[in-house]
Amino acid sequence: MQTRRQFIELSAIAANSLLFSRLLAGCNNPTGSPLSLELFIDNGRLASVRKLYRKGGKFAALRERNEAIDRGAERKFMESEVRYNDHLYDIARLGQTAQKMAFHFLMTEDVDAADVSATAVRTLMKFPKWDYFLEAGTDVVGIQRASSSVVAVALASDWLGGHITVTEREEWLKEMGERGCEACFRSIYGMRYPDRVVGWSMDPTSTYFEHRPGDIIDLSNWPHILNATNLKAVPASALVIGTVAYARQFGRDETVERWLEQGLYSVDSFKELFAADGSYNEGVSYANYTTSHLIQAIDIVHRFSGENHYDIVNWQGYIDYLYGMSMATKEDPYGIVNISDAGTGALSSVPFYVAGHDNSGRAKWFGENLSREDDEWSVLWYPPKVEATAPTEGPDLWKSDLDWIVARTGYLADDLVVAMRSGKPSNHEHADRNSIMVKCFGEKLVVDPYRPPYSYSDPSWILRTTAGHSAVLINGKGHQYHDGSEGTNASDAEAEIVSTGESPAGMQWTSDATPAYRLVDEHVSFVSRSVAVRTDDRVTLVVDKVLAERPVEVTARFYADNRDDGAVIETPSDSGFIIRRPGVELVGTVWSPGSTSVRSGTLDIPAEVAVQHPFADVSTGDRNRRSLLVSVLQPMRNSEPTEKAEILLEGDEIVVRIAGRDLFRIIDADEHPLIEIIAG
Repeated sequence: MQTRRQFIELSAIAANSLLFSRLLAGCNNPTGSPLSLELFIDNGRLASVRKLYRKGGKFAALRERNEAIDRGAERKFMESEVRYNDHLYDIARLGQTAQKMAFHFLMTEDVDAADVSATAVRTLMKFPKWDYFLEAGTDVVGIQRASSSVVAVALASDWLGGHITVTEREEWLKEMGERGCEACFRSIYGMRYPDRVVGWSMDPTSTYFEHRPGDIIDLSNWPHILNATNLKAVPASALVIGTVAYARQFGRDETVERWLEQGLYSVDSFKELFAADGSYNEGVSYANYTTSHLIQAIDIVHRFSGENHYDIVNWQGYIDYLYGMSMATKEDPYGIVNISDAGTGALSSVPFYVAGHDNSGRAKWFGENLSREDDEWSVLWYPPKVEATAPTEGPDLWKSDLDWIVARTGYLADDLVVAMRSGKPSNHEHADRNSIMVKCFGEKLVVDPYRPPYSYSDPSWILRTTAGHSAVLINGKGHQYHDGSEGTNASDAEAEIVSTGESPAGMQWTSDATPAYRLVDEHVSFVSRSVAVRTDDRVTLVVDKVLAERPVEVTARFYADNRDDGAVIETPSDSGFIIRRPGVELVGTVWSPGSTSVRSGTLDIPAEVAVQHPFADVSTGDRNRRSLLVSVLQPMRNSEPTEKAEILLEGDEIVVRIAGRDLFRIIDADEHPLIEIIAG
């Protein structure tokens, strides 16, 4: 007797039977042409794309990077250095080399590049396992490495064209199906039906633990955890691409149908994982990783079947998300708001695809001006007929459905950007609710530490906790975070943007993080951070309020970025601090109804790491049940002296004044403080 779940599976396959027949109809192996499978581009369009890539073309920088790959070093690595159980680095390196060199050959007809690519695929084929995750101790579970290997083999099989024989192409694609597609199927099938998973583990014969000793992760809950992360998009997309490549070579069978149904099911499930406004909760680099893979799957299915899966994401909203998270500096004109493990910015490929699909000049402008760099997909998806449209100049307050919020005066390096992380838990998050970042005059002045270690066994794991963020500590403790035994998964901590406001003078908001802190101390009854930004003066006001059932000490921590040895923190008095960066300084003036104490410090972690992340601590000098801590942050160029702010109590109001001008008024109301940004 069929279970309901089995009925749903069979119904899904039946519903997609038309798609399968259209997708797999007319499978062939074109001969005498550069492309064997025409997976993402057909032979007729190749000449126009080559013009973009070749010397003097739009993507000359990408071509130069590929030409600069040390082919001798890669050949030496493949001949004598590769280890066939190194899944963390070696198999990934082979896949990247195969893909990049195959694309370079397709664009330039450089036969030596084709030789390097083919050798990389042949070397990859010697790996007995394509990933370091197992089910039931024996069957490979494809997460990242099997996925990237599938895509590399599929693309090399296509892009190397007649440089390899039909027989070798068949051998490659057959092995890709058995070692890669089946492993990717196993992973996303397990995420779809976690109760059917026998048990995931890490391969003890892999060199993983040699590279990351002590990084022993409990995988028992991973089928549930990964089902809402970027690590579902990667094998889902790879499975779709690999299935189409396999079917183009061998035709349709039950295995192909099974793979494709599961791949498309998992791709479509991302409709529930992106926010309605297109925001993605793992941060920009993971958003780029996720969307680039999803678009690859969407594109290849549409090419061969006509089926449109584009609506799984609000793509114009996603472009707004990329704009909202932009934070250019003089050292990194493509920098981003570094929430959690966000890392680096987006590549141009997805904005270009969106621009072409939606005729969006705004998406194309982002791809050409604010994206980190181009890759081969950027070339394939570049929309030459779309005219780029620059964003509107002037101040902007962007709040996502995730309750991430960013105020800015513009998108240039000199512009002021103030960002704060509120909202719900997510994979790759930190204990960073109500943490703040400030950038101005080309320098990041208040930051969250960049990419702390993933392993909880590393002492620097503490950088992932609230103590490692520009946020609030209560009696020296932050809000709730997990112990890391299951990886970098979501915590239980929540916060919420409870109000926002804009006026000609500036922008403001308040975030309530009470639930996150109460998980650590049940006697804490209220925690909020209110931020107001004056756009003309580029001054930021931060008001932290804590209510508790017993007296507590409240600390606002402000981190500087010293990874380049360019930061200095000074604490000249208990009423303020200075964060100095080259040519710029941030003057912080602080106040509390009682007294304040200010100190600088570093975390008790290995000195070479600690020195990269200095901080200033501003604390209430007295323990109180009702605490209010006011901080005024003034970015200044060293060459342009500016008067320091004053914070004064005048009757029931707290007034922030600079050079005789009132900038802000604060009233400590029953709950959230009331802030007025004073015009003029």
